[in-house]
Amino acid sequence: MNIQAELQTLQHRLALIDQLSEEPSSRPSNFLILTLVRLQNIKIKIYEEHSGHSPHVHIDYGKQAHMASYTIKDPERIEGNLSRRYDRAVTTWIEENNDKLLKIWNALKSGKDATEFVEELRVNDKR
Repeated sequence: MNIQAELQTLQHRLALIDQLSEEPSSRPSNFLILTLVRLQNIKIKIYEEHSGHSPHVHIDYGKQAHMASYTIKDPERIEGNLSRRYDRAVTTWIEENNDKLLKIWNALKSGKDATEFVEELRVNDKR
């Protein structure tokens, strides 16, 4: 592997570590929040939740945290409000990445490391 390729790999892994870092929130300090992707002005996140909720993601819009939640299996908004333009982008992205999102959800739910699945999601996302 040449130096340029090694640097790109290192940069990608460091970016992934930043993503997997906890973000400030009202959640307990040991509560992990994964920022999966940024689309336009929105961030799509999964929280490490140990509740009985069905698989879902959370959406931040601009500086507004937790604007909406969407189911993963059959993408639809279950909470909150987004404009139609962003609603369509979110549901399309979830549909395109359904299997990867479920792997991440299941890993977090069982207390396993989801880094591999998040990296797979990021590598395959062309946006």
